Amino acid sequence: YGNDSVVIGDNRTAGQGVSHEDPNEAQSVPDDTLALADLGVPDETGMPNSGVHPLSQSNPATPVHATTIMVRASGPLPRRHARRANAPTPDERLMTTLGRAAPQDMPPVSGIGIETALEAMAPASKLAIAADLDCWLDWCAHEHRRALPADPEDLVRYLRILEADGKKPATLSRRIASLATVHRILDLGGELPPTSAPMVRNALRAQRRRKGAAQRQAAPLRFGGALGGAGGFTISALLEACSSDVQGVRDAALLSLGYDAGLRVSELTAIEIKDLRPQGDGTGLLHLPRSKTDQEGLGAWAWLSADTMRRIAVWRSESGISEGVLFRRVGVDRRRERAKEIADARWGETDEAGASLLVTYTVGSEPLTRQGVTGIYRRIALGAARAGLVDLPAGELDTAIKTLSTHSLRVGLTQDLFAAGEDGAGIALTLRWSSPSTALRYGRQLQVQSGVAARVLSRVRS
Repeated sequence: YGNDSVVIGDNRTAGQGVSHEDPNEAQSVPDDTLALADLGVPDETGMPNSGVHPLSQSNPATPVHATTIMVRASGPLPRRHARRANAPTPDERLMTTLGRAAPQDMPPVSGIGIETALEAMAPASKLAIAADLDCWLDWCAHEHRRALPADPEDLVRYLRILEADGKKPATLSRRIASLATVHRILDLGGELPPTSAPMVRNALRAQRRRKGAAQRQAAPLRFGGALGGAGGFTISALLEACSSDVQGVRDAALLSLGYDAGLRVSELTAIEIKDLRPQGDGTGLLHLPRSKTDQEGLGAWAWLSADTMRRIAVWRSESGISEGVLFRRVGVDRRRERAKEIADARWGETDEAGASLLVTYTVGSEPLTRQGVTGIYRRIALGAARAGLVDLPAGELDTAIKTLSTHSLRVGLTQDLFAAGEDGAGIALTLRWSSPSTALRYGRQLQVQSGVAARVLSRVRS
């Protein structure tokens, strides 16, 4: 039978069903086909095809001349969310907002100056500045204030409104920093922009004193298992919860690599096959051409365990990926599986193994998105909880899953290294944190347990 096979004249006594133990019959159903019953196409009687001939329902012993048509499943992966084909680029988004904000009496601005300013910024920074500027423009329009150049007193009023709305100190600081960038791009405000006025800086400091500067952190995904000391969700539990199918193999490789290298989600989704360097002892090295803290592309290296390299090899073997991006979306089509389960139930049969063989997996060509990675982590966490692999207090499951994010693996590895007694400077260098203080922020409590006082006093006050 070919890939687009048509099976006609399959004489079989109704009630016998299809034996999936016969290797010849198993070969007659290609893996990339869909049964006519799956598509809800009417049969020759004009009735919707349910997978069982209508005559067999009245007399199970009557021989039936059944016609089965197999149709190849083709086409791109379905989109869960429709994307606008004409979505603006980060440059277009920011330039549109700048055009809306520019005052009518603004003097000419150097086009080359604006071009170089945009070229020096990351796409995420451009989108953040555009969003912050939109917020400022909306407030100015509501309060009938001049947007640019900003008045320091208006900025203080704006900060107070944001604080009353529940915004955190970090959000207020970012809004002011974005407005400062806008003033520099448009050459407004002179040498001392209004965002640097003493009253604006004092307003930010006052808000930090009132609210505190501590930020909410992503929930850590620590390794657990042999490293111990971790409750709730762990990498070990999530790896155990991953299934053995194509999707599960990808998920396990994604988790294992993301933890070993302590990657940001932008780094994780950008990994390509050429970035992997297998070593003779089974471990591997990962080349990171660019990252959040390496906008100039100097590059960095990360170590990968032998277990991670094995999981990557299995994923590549199952997916057939030989070049390009490593982690991609996997489309899962279970229509034939469900059709067989329904048919088996009608005949009083059970063949879960045979039904699972009818699932079709399609590996895409585009990298995973940030939202996709978050969804994968949370889906696996839910599966681990249902399998009894994690110990969580009653009623805290939903909250624990919602706090997991793309940053959880990086935070978890940082805390594991602190718990093992490593110092902040070494951790910051290994995981490419912007500074040791940033790493310390994620491991304050664990760092105390392995600090100077703990090491000295534990020997004399045990």
